[in-house]
Amino acid sequence: MNTTLNPMTTSSKTLCSSSLTTAGKLVWLNQARRACKRIPPLWPLQSFVAVNPFVGLTDRPFVEVCELMHRVTKGGMLMSVEYFREQFASGRISSRDVEEAVARSDSELTTAQLLAWLKEPEMDPEVGIPTLADIATACVKKNWSDLVTEEVSKWCASYCDEGQAAWRMPWKNQPLYTAWKKAYTIDATPKLIGFGEIHQVLGELPDKACEAIPVMLDTLAIHADKVEDYLHRLLMTLPGWSSYLQYQSGKQVMCENALLDLLAIRLVFEVALLKQFKSRDIHEKWFHALTGVKPGAGWMTQKQLLWHSALEIGFQRQLCGQLKKAAQDGMPPGKVRPAVQAVFCIDVRSEVMRRSLESVSAEVETLGFAGFFGMPIEHVPLGHRHGESRLPVLIAPKYRVREQSVCATPEEDRLVRLKQQMARRTSHSWNAFRTSAVSSFSFVEAAGVSYAWHLLRDSFQWGPRQDKTKGSCCTELALHSPKSLPDHPRDASFKAGGIPWDDQVQLAKAALKNMGLTENFARLVVLCGHGSNTTNNPYAAGLDCGACGGHAGDVNARVATIILNQAPIRRALEKEGLFIPCDTYFVAALHDTTTDEVRLYDTEKVPPSHEVDVQQLRLWLADAARHCRGERAPSLGIHEKEGIHVENLIIDRSRDWSQVRPEWGLVNNAAFIVAPRARTQALNLQGRVFLHNYDPKSDSTGSTLELIMTAPMIVTSWINLQYYASTVNHRLWGSGSKVTHNVVGTFGVQQGNGGDLQSGLPLQSLHNGEAWMHEPLRLSVFIEAPRANIEHVLAKHENVRQLVDHGWLHLYALEDEGRMISRRDQNGDWERV
Repeated sequence: MNTTLNPMTTSSKTLCSSSLTTAGKLVWLNQARRACKRIPPLWPLQSFVAVNPFVGLTDRPFVEVCELMHRVTKGGMLMSVEYFREQFASGRISSRDVEEAVARSDSELTTAQLLAWLKEPEMDPEVGIPTLADIATACVKKNWSDLVTEEVSKWCASYCDEGQAAWRMPWKNQPLYTAWKKAYTIDATPKLIGFGEIHQVLGELPDKACEAIPVMLDTLAIHADKVEDYLHRLLMTLPGWSSYLQYQSGKQVMCENALLDLLAIRLVFEVALLKQFKSRDIHEKWFHALTGVKPGAGWMTQKQLLWHSALEIGFQRQLCGQLKKAAQDGMPPGKVRPAVQAVFCIDVRSEVMRRSLESVSAEVETLGFAGFFGMPIEHVPLGHRHGESRLPVLIAPKYRVREQSVCATPEEDRLVRLKQQMARRTSHSWNAFRTSAVSSFSFVEAAGVSYAWHLLRDSFQWGPRQDKTKGSCCTELALHSPKSLPDHPRDASFKAGGIPWDDQVQLAKAALKNMGLTENFARLVVLCGHGSNTTNNPYAAGLDCGACGGHAGDVNARVATIILNQAPIRRALEKEGLFIPCDTYFVAALHDTTTDEVRLYDTEKVPPSHEVDVQQLRLWLADAARHCRGERAPSLGIHEKEGIHVENLIIDRSRDWSQVRPEWGLVNNAAFIVAPRARTQALNLQGRVFLHNYDPKSDSTGSTLELIMTAPMIVTSWINLQYYASTVNHRLWGSGSKVTHNVVGTFGVQQGNGGDLQSGLPLQSLHNGEAWMHEPLRLSVFIEAPRANIEHVLAKHENVRQLVDHGWLHLYALEDEGRMISRRDQNGDWERV
């Protein structure tokens, strides 16, 4: 294997003349695989959830990854000097924050230098790792980089299509690189747009990516210590497709090495440009640019890091102050039995609703728990054969729950099923006609008039509101359904026929224990999931519940209440030491985060003894919804007076197909508090904090703390870092403007009519048109537990420890009922705040 660059000889080297040994090929291939591991997965639109864009790099310190991204991307992963200048001028960052940031770091920079940099920021002379396409673009004055992106993207879209295209790629049953090579060999487009050597290069290469990659790397003659970063750089020229293929590699056997295939395709264009422009010394210029890139952050990056730290310190100081004041004021007096206990998802949007609901009545107690309520299920809607996973995406479902008809007669049941099947088949046929290559133009002629009515109806919002979370009154969830659907290849523990009895008992016990609801039960206990209603929004799943895999949480809440309302289940729980009063009734609900309406489910089953309680609950929920809408309205640009007009305007946003900001989602999230509600009940946290109930006194084994730190804490960190990345470098990790989005393959979006797959959040989900609505802060986690207990979990779980030790989140311990707060530094030492 070559370990030095010789630009004078490699340009004329033919691919067939490679003299690589088996050991040399293996070294190249291992470096390629390591580069692929740095890429995060991207879930498809149907189950779009927040993903940490740096998930493959958390084994490295945050500072080191900032340096890496400075080399392999354009724009890096920190905000610009202009942003920090604005924050300092507004007082959001104070001189005290800057001084503390300097004190915490080991940098030689001073506060005075940082302040001077805001006034006269020097340009960092270091440049990132260039590709050959970048060098060719600069030398030939033709944008080869964009051409490569367009060419690779169109074939990735064709290969990955999941039903949008009527004419499919004929080699989809083969690995991506092999299929692309066969298709591209007979494609005339490359020569027409200027890639004159690419067919010759393809003719000399093996048909397998794992064999072609070492040959091409040997041809490029890259120094060994540059290979991994260079290959990472190539993948970051197509961050969207790289991430989606990373997701596919974990889902399909055929796509097991899909990211390696993409890397091989990208390398083909590099080698083709090398041969095409060998007379222009492209390789020599690339060689000198590549060797000039040195590890370590430039002065500019170091200063950005310190200003970023100061931004976080300002937020943390304010939140610590709020928590300490609440602790000093003392806990609220002990309450008698509440009339209602409402368990909400830990989502930051729930913080506003919980605070509003508690404000309308002192008889309401709220709790926070992951929105799938501990129900690891796959839900099969009525008339469907395949289900949707309603749990965190990193966990596989254990049970399949079917929706079944409850019609009065067999004939009514048959008609309901027939209607469902006909609707599904009609939709499939209509879509095939609409997207077919031979009928796409005639579709406009045939359907134009009917679509004019749809356009008018949606534009003026005529007719009833469409609500995707509203179930049919003729169906119910069956927990003991017969095994009538085909099994997917899964773990042996997967139960396709429902949830076995013993498992229901254990699910009920675990859910109540982990949400901290083991005593003093109210007469009504509401399990309230959340979902969102929007129109014409490819990213709709991103506004639903992440804990439910990008779906609404209604099904999980209903399954949990069905289990918990069964008398035999309660008798079994009593044997486990968990006593639920006989007059406690569980109700499922859903919080629509777009309109703040809370809908109750299965109320026709509520016993007569609790009908008055439910009526009172509806009144409280309506008052809380009005309060929420009033609080959210200004951020949505609604400045009307309180009342029905505000409610109508907000509801209209959920129905408006042209609305790019129906709601703000989880924007501005910044902290995760794991503690009794008493610590935060008196605080207005402005919808910025995830809230999870936890009482260390009732967790003698530490199992609940371990569960929270290994699941919800990681999920909230993923959410936080996706919003962070989409803000600090929107071009790379965001998805641009919603206005120009086009759905590709039914699984993702592109900007306009081509280019890379977009991987992050839309601009309108982060920016209001004048300023960023999201502050890019790493998550600050506050846990009420002894530091020794926290350290025990960190020592046991390396992936959690890496997040803390490497600075991907900030960890605080609340002790002495919140009166003492300690911060854990990256050396593992605790410092009292």
